[in-house]
Amino acid sequence: MLADAAAHWRFEIRECVADGSDTAAFGISAGRLPDGAHAAEMHLAGTITVLSELTLAYPSEEGSREACLRVIARDPGELPPGALLFPAECGDRVH
Repeated sequence: MLADAAAHWRFEIRECVADGSDTAAFGISAGRLPDGAHAAEMHLAGTITVLSELTLAYPSEEGSREACLRVIARDPGELPPGALLFPAECGDRVH
């Protein structure tokens, strides 16, 4: 059960900036994003958008939930503040 729970995370986008052809998304995390690249679902206003690849750019400091994700090949305008990101595996019902 703990192994399954470890795969669950959530990230609320607060602000985004362009970083080359990628986007740095700053926000609040819950749970722990595993190392490596992951697919995610972005939920906003009843719509779901699949993000094919994101990575943890800067982890939260001890006691803080603030973090930064690098969203590969996405423009900052595609990632609005308030959007919630979840692991794609959750939507696929993998775990």
